[in-house]
Amino acid sequence: MYNIFMFGERFEKEFKMIEKALETEQGEELFRKYIATNVERVVDEYINESEIKNIPKNKLIEVGWTHFPLALRRYKGRADLMMQGKNDVFYFKSYFSWYIRQGILEYINSLKND
Repeated sequence: MYNIFMFGERFEKEFKMIEKALETEQGEELFRKYIATNVERVVDEYINESEIKNIPKNKLIEVGWTHFPLALRRYKGRADLMMQGKNDVFYFKSYFSWYIRQGILEYINSLKND
């Protein structure tokens, strides 16, 4: 098994924050604050790529958080595999970007179905 420290300080920090986020509401809130700018960045990129004009950015940020708890749990499992050398190393921020986009897409699709 690999030592978490071999992946660097940033990975170690994120990994510990994820563990705390999965354990307590306070830990989850701290981690949300840590990655909030990433959520905004992904939303901005999505707006620019798709040229969405009629949905407020704040609403897209809100729905971007939809799958956060699921992403935390799944990433923790992947991070455990990373430390065993059974998975490529990547940060939560990169991993969560897909979930943010998925939340936005689901919301947009729900508007079309209404």
